[in-house]
Amino acid sequence: MPNPTADTFRPTPHPWLALAAALIAIKLVAGIADPTVRFFLGDSESYLHAALTGWVPPDRSFLYPMFVRVGAVAFGSLTALVAAQSLCGVATALLCARIAVDLGVAFRYAALAAAIIALEPAQLFYERMVMAESPGTLCLVTTIACGIAYARRCDWRWLVPMAVAGAATVALRMSLLPVVLGFALVPPFAALFARKRPSWPRLALHAAVALVATAFAHAGYQRLYGHVAQTEPTYLRASGTFRLGLVAPLVKPEHLERYGVSRDVLATLGPDLRNPLLREQQLWLPDGLIHTLKRELGDERAEVVARKIAARALRENIPGFLAMQAGSMTDYFVRTVTAPRLEDDVGTRPLSDDIRNAVRERLGHDASRTHATFNPVARYFIAAAPPWLTFCLFALAPLAVAALVRSPREYRAASLAFALATCGLVAGHFLFSHIVSFRYLHPFAPLALVAIAAAFTRRGDRSTSATMRN
Repeated sequence: MPNPTADTFRPTPHPWLALAAALIAIKLVAGIADPTVRFFLGDSESYLHAALTGWVPPDRSFLYPMFVRVGAVAFGSLTALVAAQSLCGVATALLCARIAVDLGVAFRYAALAAAIIALEPAQLFYERMVMAESPGTLCLVTTIACGIAYARRCDWRWLVPMAVAGAATVALRMSLLPVVLGFALVPPFAALFARKRPSWPRLALHAAVALVATAFAHAGYQRLYGHVAQTEPTYLRASGTFRLGLVAPLVKPEHLERYGVSRDVLATLGPDLRNPLLREQQLWLPDGLIHTLKRELGDERAEVVARKIAARALRENIPGFLAMQAGSMTDYFVRTVTAPRLEDDVGTRPLSDDIRNAVRERLGHDASRTHATFNPVARYFIAAAPPWLTFCLFALAPLAVAALVRSPREYRAASLAFALATCGLVAGHFLFSHIVSFRYLHPFAPLALVAIAAAFTRRGDRSTSATMRN
């Protein structure tokens, strides 16, 4: 049975409905003030092409084009997509408030955090971007919220939607796969170690439920992807080349020769293979490592070989990989690195003529000048994103740990689950991000605001909960 003391602070639906209405009003005003849609190359082009034609991108989410098809193509308007992604923002803010309450934060402070999340620069900006960030962050926050709800209540039924939301997160943001998989056992683990007298058999059974639900959800996603992409069941057809791009500076000539590729191939590369700052160029430029391998081996064989080369290069030089990733983290403080990245993140490259014409004809949107102008939300993002999102990246884990240290015993399991989830998110970014990119930090901001509320505001107390019926 669920823990009878776990829900001592559960607001009635009425405050939540009022909060939802307030958040919708915030988004409505923001949408009227600035409905501008922006595009990031080449992700936005791939998503739009996929949404308009049914093509399945080999190297990006297949689920987000479906979201675009339902949210924009069905209405013949990209403004409808902004509305749909703004609703994702409302749901994200509400779920963050729910997480905060489950961490023991008084409802009024949780509601304030939700309002700030709704107005947060990255949230507003990516609601206007044809990118998977807004629905992807919603799915990640849903995963964490379900896990924390389990940690508070020890009710196994929360573990099933947690697994499904985790698979949806991966379908939208493949880079979050390690975070989602790592979180699968965190809620039962947190409940076990944070309770005075844990029921070992019960928690072991719940851990088994979490594992089975996660396995089924992810296997189902892989089979669905294989069916849609007409390939074998997998997470992403281009996963091998992405892995190789991550470790490209560690690749040696003998790694290529081991798998039948001439070492002379490396001499034909345009970007400097040893420069970690050029890993993105190795992935996407015609004379980069990935496209060169594909020309030598063909697309399918290149994926297999890339996976093997990446594994061997990493295995042989783990210290070098960790040092390279640490360097990428410190690059967030190097303006010569962050300035061009920010400029690219806000969408300063024009769409191709074909996509621009298709968007005008099918969606009634003129994108000919979007890349050359900065709308109010874009200017807000440019001004606030570098310091704010960098703070969120480096402060998220310490804030969550501070919230854990400060948590009363009845909130300890939920606080431990939250701390482990946020530490996992930071670790995932450290290990699997190949470039400085502020868009990768989009999920950090709402969780950082929850952590601030949990670490520094007054806890929901029994006198407050007495006015909030179970």
